[in-house]
Amino acid sequence: MDFQFCMQDPTDPNTQYLYEAIIEAAAKAKAWRGMYAFATRGGVNHLIEDPAVHAFMQRGGTADLVVGIDAVTNRQTLERMQELATHHSTFHPRVFWNETNGLFHPKISEFCYADGSKKLIIGSGNLTPGGLRRNIEGFSIISSIGRERLDLSALDEFFSRHAADIRPIDEEALARAALNVSAPVKGAPRPPLRTKAPSVKRRETVLEPSSRILIAQVPAAGGRWSQVHFNGDIIEKYFRVTDVDVQRVYLTGISSVGTVAEEEVRPIVYSAANKNHKIEISAAKGLDYPDSTPPILIFSEKQVRCFDYILLMPGMDGYGEVSEFLKGLPSIGRGLHRSITTSQLLRSAWRTCPLLGSTAVSALGEL
Repeated sequence: MDFQFCMQDPTDPNTQYLYEAIIEAAAKAKAWRGMYAFATRGGVNHLIEDPAVHAFMQRGGTADLVVGIDAVTNRQTLERMQELATHHSTFHPRVFWNETNGLFHPKISEFCYADGSKKLIIGSGNLTPGGLRRNIEGFSIISSIGRERLDLSALDEFFSRHAADIRPIDEEALARAALNVSAPVKGAPRPPLRTKAPSVKRRETVLEPSSRILIAQVPAAGGRWSQVHFNGDIIEKYFRVTDVDVQRVYLTGISSVGTVAEEEVRPIVYSAANKNHKIEISAAKGLDYPDSTPPILIFSEKQVRCFDYILLMPGMDGYGEVSEFLKGLPSIGRGLHRSITTSQLLRSAWRTCPLLGSTAVSALGEL
């Protein structure tokens, strides 16, 4: 039996996120059964649509997820789970219809493998962006090896005993989840679920004395330039990715006027042909590559593998200032100019850069 305890610590460059533990466990599994107290649209959507989980289901792996609707899990989340079930025939989402006086509060994933072995991931994190990576959480990974038996009979008995309470997502469940916008948790008052960032200031995670900034010229890449090429040095030194099969980067695009786009969860795609790594960037989709000088991407690290970014096209505010600033910085690795610097130095070159303002709202939208 193998036991591993993990602290999900967004300030630790070597941390393993719950998100990454789940997709790693799913990679070779034949079945996934999970129970989670809370889920949000962002948490469920990115996890189920992750390439690793998608591949797991494409080869016939089943994903049976039960989520609580006592609190937090809202109608939009359940509707998205219904949509995902129509796209993936082996994804079976259900809800726990709680009639007790207590709160439905488990956070469990069980994975079964073709050789009979099992893996259990159990801890404090829910199926929300916070639980999967943003929050400080603890979780354990327990794996059977060979012919060892991981006794999960208590979990089997729970599913059997509460079979009538574990129900499909129907109109009654959607109506009950809709109350979670403002309804209190059973037995304890709570404020309404936030749909936008609070106005109060919140301290951002501090990784180093100076926030790390990456400035990178974007290559044309044969016309598919939204799949931005980066050399291995940048992937490891800046994005802190050492395992492209499991680790992801979490990106939030910021516009030139400071508006925040929907979060992107991106795998690192390695190209054996040119020995480069690629990261898909939504902000570049549908745009023509300029004829004059290359676009510039600026990334601001918010926590381990989580970044805000802005795409600068020639002629946009800040493009000239950043281009001149980049010329004075040493380039990392081969290819177009890419440099790691600090927010203080970037501010000295482009004082009004939207990434340097109060853009932390992207990290506060969901629990």
